[in-house]
Amino acid sequence: MSRIYAPVSSSVGQKITGSIGKIIALGNDDAEQTLTRVEFGILTEPESQFTASSVIGSIVVPAGGVIDGPIARVQCGGAFLVYVEQK
Repeated sequence: MSRIYAPVSSSVGQKITGSIGKIIALGNDDAEQTLTRVEFGILTEPESQFTASSVIGSIVVPAGGVIDGPIARVQCGGAFLVYVEQK
């Protein structure tokens, strides 16, 4: 069965939780965006039982750069398109 993802436009400080397939940094050619926290892994039900397989505290992503999932939680410090699975 194929998965359907919907893009969510982020803003500074926004936290997004879900089954995230990829994240794309927005901006001009020389722009950079920051993700202040990325928790990799497959989100569980209930969410309280989720344990990240890897956590990145802060990462700078050049405009057009892509981070592939599976990602369960992300906190944005800039402009991104976050592709969240629709259930």
